[in-house]
Order: sequence, then C-alpha cells, then structure tokens
Amino acid sequence: MDDYIQWLKQSDEPIFEAGGTYWRAYQDALVPASLKPHPVELTRAQANELLERSGALFLRYFSKISEKPTDFWYTACTEYSFKKVPQKLRAQIRRAYKFCRVERVDASWLSQYGYQCYVTSLTRRRNAEPESRAEFAEICRGAEGGPFEFWGVFVENQLIGFNKYVVGDDYAAGVVLKLDPEYLSLNPALAMEDTILNKYVAEQGKSVTIGFRSVLQETNRHRFLQQFGYRRIYCDLKLVYRPSLNAAVKLSYPFRALLDRIPKSEWNSKVRALLAQEAIRRSFDPDGKRAARWREPILYRIARSIWGNHYGTTLK
Repeated sequence: MDDYIQWLKQSDEPIFEAGGTYWRAYQDALVPASLKPHPVELTRAQANELLERSGALFLRYFSKISEKPTDFWYTACTEYSFKKVPQKLRAQIRRAYKFCRVERVDASWLSQYGYQCYVTSLTRRRNAEPESRAEFAEICRGAEGGPFEFWGVFVENQLIGFNKYVVGDDYAAGVVLKLDPEYLSLNPALAMEDTILNKYVAEQGKSVTIGFRSVLQETNRHRFLQQFGYRRIYCDLKLVYRPSLNAAVKLSYPFRALLDRIPKSEWNSKVRALLAQEAIRRSFDPDGKRAARWREPILYRIARSIWGNHYGTTLK
C-alpha cells in the first residue's frame, strides 16, 4: 500500500475503496488517494455506490493516458541532468546558488521558524487569508512521522521559501510551495527545483509530479518547469455526480459565462471551477458539443442576444 494512503488511514482521514483504488476527500469531491497519478477503471454501479457510501458530491479521476494533446493533463519529470538543461538556464541556476542555499528542514523546525515566510508569501495573492501561527504550527507538526519531506531555501540565514513533498517508493509529489516575493529576483525557485530534481530524479530514480492543470486559469508554473524536463502527461477527465448535482450542472452549464459578470465569492469560485471541469469532461465526448448546441435553452439564446456570444460584448 502507498505510504501516503497508509498515513491517511493512521491519521483517521476518511478513506474509501472502490474499483481497486483508494479514494480520499478533496473539497466536496472524492479523488484517488495516491498522489502518484494513475488511470482508474470504475463502473457506473461502483461509482454510485462509492458516492452513496462517502457522501461526496462527485468523483473526479482519469481513465486513460493520451499520446495526443488533450484539454487535461498532469506534469511530471522522470529524467533530469543539469548538463542537459538549456545553457541560459544553467547560467541562471548557477547565479541563483550564489545567493541562495537549499537544504532539507524538518517539520518541527518549520513549525517554529517558517510562519513569517509563509505569511509573506501570500502578500501578493488577492484575498488570501493566512492561517494563524498556531494553526500553521499544527499543520507542520501533523506531518511528523509521515511520508513528507520539507525543503527550505535560504539567503544567508533567512528562510525565504519552502516546499513540501509527499515521497513514495517511486515518486515524489510537490504539494506546497511558498516563496517570499521580495526575493524572487534572486531566482530561489531555480535553485530549489535543481536541488529537488537532482535528489529525487537523478539520484533516487523517482518521478516528480506537481499535480494536474488548473481548471480556472493558466499559470506560468507548468511552463516554467518544462525548462527542467517536465512533460505534460495528457489524459482524459471523468466526473461522476450525485443525481441532484448532475441535474444542477446540466441546468446551469449553458449559463456558465454569466458567472464572470457576478462579483467573485467563495461560492462563485466553486461553481465556476465545477463548470470549467464539466467543460473539460465534455471535450472528451465526441457528440457532447453538438448535442449541447441543439439543446440550448431558450433563455440562453435570449441572453446571447442581449449580452453577446460570450456575454461580454453586446451585439450591435
């Protein structure tokens, strides 16, 4: 059994088994518990039984890898050599090491000395609310004894960033990255990434993953990592809803662009993320777009005539 799944069980986190896969709660959904991405085969009956047993609103997983680009992917690195990265990047990494030092830190140390760096890392994120010092310390200490490794990046003796990895037998999954924005000009992320890949990929022969694409917005992180040899692993996306949520998604999906005109809120963000995922899921249905076009509600057509094809530019 995967060490992370074993840790979740020992921590009394709710874990469910179905289709030969362990599942964990993630927000209002269930996702495969292992942080090493892998295809999952699940029948509709198994999915419905899992939803009923867990109380989750929906399941999210993928069932196959694609050789061709798709609308969904995760990012992984399976081979790394400093000598093989672009010459310009090598020079930038060397420069980063002149100012920055990267080393392992333990959870207990981070709980005592990492809070200020954590708070500072959120200063450029709109509406970001940091955890309290006590909550931060509890989160750090909760990782002690688990399959986690923390890395800190320092300028002299000051911690300016840290990350957290879940480490399995053949993989390492990045789950947290915090950097002090005041020191970004020193390229601490370059030194950190080179250290991580040398340790886990070059020395230990593991794959390193950083998760799936963002469904709401493109970020530069995936492109940044491609310089180091990370690749997009294209796959499909499966979503299985509880009946009530399934009906709500079908009714609201044609109006999803209207959400961009509503003031942002936690509720709005959750609905936008859900419908963005649904759009990705439908991209794998060859008849999905055509069928959706023929089933456009009358109200949707009226809205388009008022607000325009994308609800942003009024038709003239």
